[in-house]
Amino acid sequence: MYFMWIFYRAMLRTILIKKYVNTSDIQWIIGHSPVVHLKEAIIMLSLLFLFYVAYAVIKNLLPDLYSSIPVHYWDRGMGIIGIFLFIKWVLDFLNLYLDCLILSKDHAILFLREGRLEYKTEFFSWNKINTISSSQNGIRNKIWSVGDIVIKLEFDTEFPFADVTNPKKQVSKLITLKEQFMERQKQVIEKDLHEDDQRFNVLVEAMSEVVKDYLDKSQYK
Repeated sequence: MYFMWIFYRAMLRTILIKKYVNTSDIQWIIGHSPVVHLKEAIIMLSLLFLFYVAYAVIKNLLPDLYSSIPVHYWDRGMGIIGIFLFIKWVLDFLNLYLDCLILSKDHAILFLREGRLEYKTEFFSWNKINTISSSQNGIRNKIWSVGDIVIKLEFDTEFPFADVTNPKKQVSKLITLKEQFMERQKQVIEKDLHEDDQRFNVLVEAMSEVVKDYLDKSQYK
């Protein structure tokens, strides 16, 4: 069941991301670790529990305050607070869920949600990336196998993507795609140089024929 959930989660992210980013050759999509969502869920459940405890304390230990307000107002108030917290949790979950690093054959795209309705994208061509590294801070992150990916461009400009599962493995994906891209670029350059050499050789042969014809005609004059 867990692997099925991971599969459907990845498919949903892919479908949603394609609405924002126009890329037809997506190789991988790296998102935040499920541990991040678990933390958010624990925080939200803790808040709901605290509100319930506060409600129970007022009802049982402060009966005068509780009875001074009609019961249906208490019920509506607690219901509104619960719905508000749930909606906030869903929106925060989607913001974290849609944050991702998209890897294609020619470039990497850092997709980040900003606020509720805005997002930003950073495009990195593989030949513009100087280094790709990972970092894990603290024992807890190492236990959960959670860390950050850091993409460094020229002039030491860094673009980190935090809280991914197994960061070293994810970095290896980026390095593999970068190496494949550079190999393709090398082959294109070598092909262009070979074609230039062939064109030059053809031109030299043509010029040689012209010079030879000219010399032959000169001899007969």
